[in-house]
Amino acid sequence: MLSKQKIKRQINNITHIAEMLYSTELVGASRLRRSQARLKEVTPYSDVIEVLLRDLLNGIDREKLAEYPLLWAPVEAIRKLLIVIGGERGLCGGYIGSLVKMCEQFVSNNPESDIIVYGSRTGKMLLRRGYNIIESYPLNPLLTFDNIEAISNDIQKRFLNNRYREVDIIYISPQSALLSIPKETVFLPLEISYKGAKNIEEYIIEPSAEIIVKSLIPMALTVRLYRIFLEAVTSEYSARRIAMHQAYENAKEMLERLNITYQKLRQNEITTEIIEVSSSKMALEEGYHE
Repeated sequence: MLSKQKIKRQINNITHIAEMLYSTELVGASRLRRSQARLKEVTPYSDVIEVLLRDLLNGIDREKLAEYPLLWAPVEAIRKLLIVIGGERGLCGGYIGSLVKMCEQFVSNNPESDIIVYGSRTGKMLLRRGYNIIESYPLNPLLTFDNIEAISNDIQKRFLNNRYREVDIIYISPQSALLSIPKETVFLPLEISYKGAKNIEEYIIEPSAEIIVKSLIPMALTVRLYRIFLEAVTSEYSARRIAMHQAYENAKEMLERLNITYQKLRQNEITTEIIEVSSSKMALEEGYHE
């Protein structure tokens, strides 16, 4: 059994760790709230653009849709480009592991793919596994729309230059305060669901639906990418806050057990001292009477 001094030392160490975990949880919760607020602002705007683009495309003659290359996979291209978003730092439970697992599944089905990673920790893990990482960037939590627009334009340029027949994105999407799920989505060619599309013939559109769509498609892609980045960052903050909370609760349980053990040892020590004092007193009294 550990001595009282060693247990006391463990209590002090775990108390210090618990304080750091609690502070990290508070910081994570603050960042999570800010990220959730940004995502909440972007989501309605993203939804409106998607609906507007869907309705406009629905009103265009199908033969004219061939004029929009971002809607079609290049015939000459054979490779795929995978964009992995998330996992800048550790201490976030199984967040990065989920990303890596999805990447493994994607690469096993598409072994000739190129990979671009946004997230330092995820990039390092994928590099160690020998994947074809052509570019890797840190995931800046202070994302700006201008930064994402530059990334989106670069991806579109690679696609239009017939370098890739498809661009896919893997990230973690928040479903609730406690649940996030890994997602794989096709970014290019732009996939549009015409379910629920409205008839725009009754509207006056100037200069024309075709001209508006030509500028709206790149914008819709950029807004969609911005939303995906915000979802990835929000999920990482959520995973880290949950991991820190669980670690803090575990530290409290460990402290409780150690304190009980320490008090038992202290009680035994006091009891032993009382017995020794009583025995000494009795021995002295017996010697005095003799």
